[in-house]
Amino acid sequence: MADIEKVFDNVEVAIVASDPEFNVIYANERCKKVFKELLNEENFVGKNMSECHKPETMEKLKVLYQEYRDKKKALDYYTMDIPGGKATIVSVPFYIGDDFAGVVEFVFESSLA
Repeated sequence: MADIEKVFDNVEVAIVASDPEFNVIYANERCKKVFKELLNEENFVGKNMSECHKPETMEKLKVLYQEYRDKKKALDYYTMDIPGGKATIVSVPFYIGDDFAGVVEFVFESSLA
């Protein structure tokens, strides 16, 4: 079986993971390329998401993370406009045992609808 990190690093979908405190703990190669194009940000692993999101977005994320922490929600998605079209962002929580450990976001550079 292939090394899962190699799979994630080379898939043509941007993948970013954050911990419960909104610190970016992983970004695959596609994600790094997309965020460089959209945000002019090259190295954001280790940074807090509040550094690249508006305060109102962070408030929404705090509510979403709490819903994940409380296991009231299994996933979330939304679309946004990007240069050249739309993107669909799907976020899912991950747990270690029963403990909320963070969120993985998949950024599809198209509308899935």
